[in-house]
Amino acid sequence: MSSPKHVLLLTGSTGFLGGAVLSDFLQSPATAHAHLLLLVRAPTPSEGLERVWKSLRRFHVPEELVERIRVENIVCGGLTNVPEYAHDPRLQKVTEVINCAGITSFGPHPEVWTTNVDGTVAFGQMVAGLPHLKRFLHVSTAMICGSRPPPAVTEDMNPRHGLRHFVPYTESKTEAEFQLRDKLKGCPLVIVRPTIVVGHSKLGCAPSGSIFWAFRMSDAIGMVTAPLTSRIDVVPVDYVSQALLHLAMAKNLKHNCYHLGSGEEQSCTFAEISAAFCRAIGPREGYHFRQAEFQEAAALQPDFYQFFGRCNKRFMLGAMRLYGSFASLNTTFDHSRALAEGVPLPPRFTDYLHECYHTSKHITIADQAAIDFQ
Repeated sequence: MSSPKHVLLLTGSTGFLGGAVLSDFLQSPATAHAHLLLLVRAPTPSEGLERVWKSLRRFHVPEELVERIRVENIVCGGLTNVPEYAHDPRLQKVTEVINCAGITSFGPHPEVWTTNVDGTVAFGQMVAGLPHLKRFLHVSTAMICGSRPPPAVTEDMNPRHGLRHFVPYTESKTEAEFQLRDKLKGCPLVIVRPTIVVGHSKLGCAPSGSIFWAFRMSDAIGMVTAPLTSRIDVVPVDYVSQALLHLAMAKNLKHNCYHLGSGEEQSCTFAEISAAFCRAIGPREGYHFRQAEFQEAAALQPDFYQFFGRCNKRFMLGAMRLYGSFASLNTTFDHSRALAEGVPLPPRFTDYLHECYHTSKHITIADQAAIDFQ
């Protein structure tokens, strides 16, 4: 039997985005004949397999497809222990890599730099030496633009040192881009920068409620610290995952950096998001959504249990401040390069917000917020 034309190495398959990539890989006719290797943090392949199967079931993948993943697909390891698996002979056949692994916490995670920078670079250097490598897709973030981006961020805007960042996560992603470009010269490296990834267009928050809590929080108190006409660039995880597979498997790519976002044409205003919540929740007597200063929202702290469920009020106040910072950017991200490569327009956030709401309304806003600060 001849070797498969494509052998994809995927990292982060037990996370939100990587899990979506794996889900779509298994269900896409375009990848039916590709072989797959999964880098999974686990002491044994069988334990790694259990983690992968558990992740796939969050995406409602049919069981017969889940069980297509077997122990021979599992490479035990992560970004921080590359020497332990670098000489696995299976890697010698890899043709494409999609790196979704990393620490995505908005909090001060102690390993964010070790993993997202040092580990990512070590992994990239190992990948660059693979004999049959055709493409290395590294998932970064559009928020490498820092806390004061221009109203429209273009795809040729490279990261800059010295920018202020809202969270260590985006700062670490910025540094990783610098070092990958510097140390992987000659490698077929492609940087892909998703914007704000929220929910799944069909499954809502069933796979993960990451970031959706912020919109629920704003809706619950009826306030946002930005003009209601401000736009926010949000895409569902399945849109990003399908776009990553498309870019990974494309015969040729014209560029080495792409945004995956909603762009000006598909991004939503906060007024539109509020209206979508009202449609999802139904009539609420006396409810009114408006722009407010942070201090006005913070003054509601005595009532946080009522709005957010049982919570650490100080933590929720900090989360509210962080969300307000992102909300006030009023920035969209150019995605013309991805569209030119055949990636379709994403759905608007307001088109699937009701799915996100109905699949997470049984969880308190405080519990949902904890996902992003682990």
